[in-house]
Amino acid sequence: MEKLLFLFPRKSDLTRDEFFDHYREVHAPLGMELTKTMVHYAVNLRDGADGAPDGVDAFTETWTDSVADFMNPETSFATPEDAQRLMTDHNSFIGDPYDVYVIDERVRKGPELATPTGRRTPGTRLIVAASDHAVLDRLASLVERDDVTRYVENDVQQALMADAFGPVQAFVAINVVDGGASASQVDEIVGDGGSVYQVSEYVQK
Repeated sequence: MEKLLFLFPRKSDLTRDEFFDHYREVHAPLGMELTKTMVHYAVNLRDGADGAPDGVDAFTETWTDSVADFMNPETSFATPEDAQRLMTDHNSFIGDPYDVYVIDERVRKGPELATPTGRRTPGTRLIVAASDHAVLDRLASLVERDDVTRYVENDVQQALMADAFGPVQAFVAINVVDGGASASQVDEIVGDGGSVYQVSEYVQK
């Protein structure tokens, strides 16, 4: 499968809670109903306290058999009306511009695909936006720690849209058990080599 990662801001007239509620209760179910080319789908809502820059409110991960088919409304939807219905909802709460990356995913620890539950994944989830690959080398020691339950490297292969938040070389997603010490150490490990976002993960499909 191929993977896409979307970095979304909320519209300026929405609060974070309004954005989160709409995403989970309206947009995610609508996307699963209408999009034919989506194989696996997870929404990460930035609802934790972190020191990353403002602007990114959600990281959306989409797995598909073909990025080209997924990004083409004629192949991704059964009808033009379905495509318009989803994009109308998208435009009602997601701000502009936003970033889209084609990702090469490498699961270093944990299941290859997280189990869809629709509920928040337990524990603390951090997403590191790395500006250089040296950050990945520094973070790699976390894979062996007992409090880290899943560790995924997402290497950027292509930026389809990258005007909103600046260049990123890779994203690392790290799941830590509640109270695990590793979560508090990620910022120090990353240093000035990237930004660390705290999110809640909802595996939808």
